[in-house]
Parts: sequence; structure tokens; C-alpha cells
Amino acid sequence: MALPTIQSAIPKRRYQFGEFTITLLHDITSSDSVSYLFIVAVLREGASKPEVYITCEATTSNEENTYRIRVLSEQDEYIISEDRQWRHEQAFCDFALKGIQQMFELTDESPILIS
Repeated sequence: MALPTIQSAIPKRRYQFGEFTITLLHDITSSDSVSYLFIVAVLREGASKPEVYITCEATTSNEENTYRIRVLSEQDEYIISEDRQWRHEQAFCDFALKGIQQMFELTDESPILIS
């Protein structure tokens, strides 16, 4: 599975969400052929590396700039949405947090902004 190869990125926000630390990255430099606008890294407490990445990637579709959201892990890769709205940081972050809540069944938890 092709996980993002991040050479540098700036952490924009961090959340505590149950047993996970969620970090929103921007200004991403990668050796991948993908143009990342944002990446959310999902790190379980006690783990040394993220187990899931949610990416917002610039694409061109029908001559328009659009943005694709993918979920990447060691085992799987899913394209879950493609829309122009994902270029907005808050829309992407809210969508990613809802996805994390669903993926990890965090129904009794709420994300808490820590930085």
C-alpha cells in the first residue's frame, strides 16, 4: 500500500479523539507524485507511527480543479469523495473527523482541539 512519503509538513491542528491523536498537516512536501493539500494523520496512543492517513489531494476533472479525499493504511486504500469543497480546510477537517469517528467506532467520544 502506498502511504504518503512526507518529507516535510507543518502541523496546523491537533485533536485528542478517544485513544487517538489526530494531526492536521498542511504545506506538505512529498516525494510522491501526488499533490497533497492537507493530510490528517491518525496515531493511536502508544504507537510510533500513524495507522491511518486521510489525504486531500488536488486533481483535475473535466478541466476543473477538484480535490479527492483518500483514506490510506498499510492494508487498504479508498477514495471516499471528490469535490471542490475539500479545498477548504475546515470542511476537510470536519469530514475527516467524522470519518475517524465512524472508522474507529468512537460513538461516545468527541474530538478535543489540543493545539
